Amino acid sequence: MKLRQTLRNILLGALLAAVLLLAFLAYLQPSFVLDLANRFVLC
Repeated sequence: MKLRQTLRNILLGALLAAVLLLAFLAYLQPSFVLDLANRFVLC
């Protein structure tokens, strides 16, 4: 049972790290950041 909980925690941590990495990589693209800012201002 403890192994299942540990494996679940590792998988959730890996998923969270992947999502954060994708968000970081998206912000490295200036056109994406500009488009996001325009959408926020025009909303």
